[in-house]
Amino acid sequence: MTQAFFLSALLALAISPGVAGPAKAQALDTEALQPPQTVLVEAPASTPAPTLDKVAFLTALARIEADVKLGVLFVHDGADDKAVVHFAAPRAETIPVIAETLHSLGLVDFEARFADLEAASGDDAVKAAVKQALRELSKARLKVRPTAQQKIQSIEAQLVAAAALFNPDGLTEVADFQDAWGIVMVARDQIDLFARGKDSTLLGRTPDPALITGAQDLGALVDNVMIDLPDPAIPVPVPFDPASITALIEELAVLAG
Repeated sequence: MTQAFFLSALLALAISPGVAGPAKAQALDTEALQPPQTVLVEAPASTPAPTLDKVAFLTALARIEADVKLGVLFVHDGADDKAVVHFAAPRAETIPVIAETLHSLGLVDFEARFADLEAASGDDAVKAAVKQALRELSKARLKVRPTAQQKIQSIEAQLVAAAALFNPDGLTEVADFQDAWGIVMVARDQIDLFARGKDSTLLGRTPDPALITGAQDLGALVDNVMIDLPDPAIPVPVPFDPASITALIEELAVLAG
């Protein structure tokens, strides 16, 4: 499994002072959770409380979700060996990078839920573990309380990472293609939820109507990208020109401002 995803964003997760805060596979439902009540404590003037890079953190969570959903897809296809690779990827690749941030947000059970997913055996156990893993992702997103614009910026970052995995001049290796496919699928799901006003992480806050309209316009474009992408189960290197993904990135950059 490649680690060539979001590296620049993830390296920025070390807390930035002064920063304010599928067409081919059915999307898995995530459970919208109410965040716990937050108690604000005034910090001394000489030691201002640092604030995490919300866009980078959301982008990392999306990468984890992509691996979970790819794993589920391969379970459904009977390719358990491929599913195991993706179920193990979050703890091997992404969670260590964001571990300090998870701890600072009080998400002490986050990694344990993904350990459970790795260890799950049998359809019922895998289904239950997937549900709990997605629940943890939902909790993490709700803890962050991103703005609508930050959500759009995160989707843009996800697609930038996906495009970077493709070899535009030849064949893309199987592992890179699977990762890119999963990232695009998650971005598609997020655009769809945003466009329909169903993004639970916004907690009832109404985004700028222009952002909603823009997301609705992008929905058809990202659907077309998913249709054009080969099946992620393809066992050989894949020829794919990421120009359509690049076009989406340009549209998202305009929308994000």
